[in-house]
Amino acid sequence: MKKILLLIAVLCTVQVANAQKVFSLHTVKIEGDLKAFEKLETELNAKAAQEAVNKGDIIYWGLFKIQQFNQLEIPGEYNYVFVQWANNIDDLLGPKSAWWLNASKVLSPAEIEQTKTLGASFKWTKDMRNIFVVDDEAYDQGNAEYYQFNFGRPVNTAGFIAENKSLWKPFFVKNMSKINMKAWGVGRRLTFPTKDTSYNTIMSWDGFTSLEDIMKFRIGGTPLPGYAEVIQKSKMTTYIPEGFTYSPIFKVLKGTTAKK
Repeated sequence: MKKILLLIAVLCTVQVANAQKVFSLHTVKIEGDLKAFEKLETELNAKAAQEAVNKGDIIYWGLFKIQQFNQLEIPGEYNYVFVQWANNIDDLLGPKSAWWLNASKVLSPAEIEQTKTLGASFKWTKDMRNIFVVDDEAYDQGNAEYYQFNFGRPVNTAGFIAENKSLWKPFFVKNMSKINMKAWGVGRRLTFPTKDTSYNTIMSWDGFTSLEDIMKFRIGGTPLPGYAEVIQKSKMTTYIPEGFTYSPIFKVLKGTTAKK
């Protein structure tokens, strides 16, 4: 009987793990006519992505533009990222997630021709795709227009995730409306393209209504209610002593809406 109960517990654990939401970040470097690229993705390909959401094939698709604050573009630097969410790893890696293959069924013949014309005016010179599992998330009413992605490499990943779920999530949920935060989440990276041991292993994200809101969040200023208590309880300096190693900011150019 004990063996049977143990087997059931293991199977339930596996099922819960497989049911976790996942997402991919497909970061690209686009050169040429960037306006044509953005028009192709936000006005045409987005229609096919929305159809995939409506059918339940994916949860979300979006095109984000990396915000660069230098006057001259840095050679070789990525400038866009495609964000795609799914209910589980099977859906994310399965054939239904390749919604762009169904574009001819969603777009008109004239729109298909337009995609070819627009596509000829730019080129992809660099791209990288990584997959993350969602450990927790929270949302407020309304859509985020800007995001900051926070990457890091904790020395204690389990502790980092656990504290985010039990301590930081409740704090942000209580204060989202005060700072115009629309989305928050934390997850772990599942893909590592090389043997380089310096890769970031976790990611958290913060979505806001404007770039100004993100900057105010970064500045800090007057502590929010409960902040002192959270800091007192936090063990983040132990879990991730180096802090976040990279926190780029993105503007949401286009995102699908929830399943209709």
